[in-house]
Amino acid sequence: MKSFSQIQYFTLLFLASLTPSTLKAEVTISGQVSAGNTYQEVKTQSNGTRSLNTIELSPTVNAKYQSKYLNGLWSSSVTHLERDRSDLSTTDTYGEYNYQLNWAPLPDVLLIEASGFLNYRNANTANFLVSDFFTNSEDLVKVRSNRVSSLINLEKGEWLNGEGTIAFSETASDSSNLGNNALNNNSAMLSGTLSNGRKSDRLIFELSGQYEDTEREDNSAGDFITRKAAFFSDFVVFSDWALRTTAFHEGNQVSSRLDSSSTVRQFNSYGVGVTYRQSANRYIAVTMNRSDSHNEENIDDTFVGLDVGWALSTRTYFKAKYGRRFFGESASADFSYNSKFFRSSFKYSEDVTNTSRLLANQENLGVFVCPLNSFSIADCFQPNSLSYSPTIDEQLVQLSNQNIELQDNVILRKSGNFQAGYDFSRVTVALSWRYSEDEYLDFERLRRTYSFGTSLSYQLGKSTYIFASLDYANINDKSDDENFNGEGDNYNFNAGINREFGKSLIVALDFTYLKQEGDILSGFSAFGSDFTDKRLSASITYTYD
Repeated sequence: MKSFSQIQYFTLLFLASLTPSTLKAEVTISGQVSAGNTYQEVKTQSNGTRSLNTIELSPTVNAKYQSKYLNGLWSSSVTHLERDRSDLSTTDTYGEYNYQLNWAPLPDVLLIEASGFLNYRNANTANFLVSDFFTNSEDLVKVRSNRVSSLINLEKGEWLNGEGTIAFSETASDSSNLGNNALNNNSAMLSGTLSNGRKSDRLIFELSGQYEDTEREDNSAGDFITRKAAFFSDFVVFSDWALRTTAFHEGNQVSSRLDSSSTVRQFNSYGVGVTYRQSANRYIAVTMNRSDSHNEENIDDTFVGLDVGWALSTRTYFKAKYGRRFFGESASADFSYNSKFFRSSFKYSEDVTNTSRLLANQENLGVFVCPLNSFSIADCFQPNSLSYSPTIDEQLVQLSNQNIELQDNVILRKSGNFQAGYDFSRVTVALSWRYSEDEYLDFERLRRTYSFGTSLSYQLGKSTYIFASLDYANINDKSDDENFNGEGDNYNFNAGINREFGKSLIVALDFTYLKQEGDILSGFSAFGSDFTDKRLSASITYTYD
């Protein structure tokens, strides 16, 4: 892995070029230090029961910069573990960081962003919920990602609106014990949208396009290129009724290093139909479409398309599409409902992607706003305003994680994600559900992951709260290769109590139960495919501003 990236160099060069007048702002340094002891009892099929005792020391430092047009945040942490058990004693240290930078030289028109992270991620999809610094640490791989983008927004036109984005990202990782190749990818992305302005009331249209090229340096399969273009227009002919025309193009290409071979999956369609439109956020469109594709089943095929967007109220919105792509029938959906104390969101999408793109462009349907580096739902809250925007040191927390294999194959990912949260008085409750289906387009393999999670926090008094969480995942791999064939279940339960002493000191006691079972291969995991892990931890955390 490179020690210093081109994007990081660009970011530092940009900061060095700022004028003294621009830098008149507030700089804040904060952090915390945690120390704890964890006792584990791990029971495995092959090695019986073993006991482990681990001392943990984890300092964290945050640096925040805020000005009128420029905001930035750097956060870094080090986790030092000293393990002692009867057959082996080890010492491990894990360093992680993340950063983000937002610069708006022309507010509401031009925004430049830079973000990135270095952390440890689980490379073994079989151990989705049961791998961390304490258990199956050999499955963890150091991953680094950096991204810089520029967004121009011209949405105040009377007849025409437009926006465009250009972005560069790089993703790299170490090699894993599973035999996966290390990631070493660079991506360039260009996208743009043109639509009607506010005075165009009889003609409503939108033209969008996206091009992305991912250079997979350590993958002999070649570079991964995608392009998309979509168009629709609604011409109002009578009251709320309009005539709709549509067109769509998609191309997914994998090219060899020497351009001697290329695999292209392409799809084109066009159609006409009708739209019932009450307003910009209340419409239903039905079209009859004709398609052409590399897939013989879609050549000269006729299909019905559906496009719905409907605001049921100021707090509730639903959007969905149905049609076809090169792989057959395709759908997407987006739903949100928000009230004063309850927020929920659901999203379903289908896309052709790979690991580096999933890491560099992470989805976030978070319904809780949490302080940076907070790992307890008790520290989070539900925004009172629907338009609330997290500050530079806050984040929308994703209640469930994606099960991503650090193997940079091209996949067709079908993903559903539901998040819900309730926050009132002393009670905070969160629910999550996630489904993902990864079809590997380069060879015969399919992986499905179902996961469910719930967490609860209850404030007993002014300075004391209890918490509990339960997560479950089912992972199913189907392949002609027995190394990628099997089914497994992961369980993760955690409960504890926290007590605050003043504004700076927190003492915590918690219990964790992990379980993995099934016949899915677990690679080189120390505890195998079937094990249980019981933990009792005590820690003290000091926060300083």
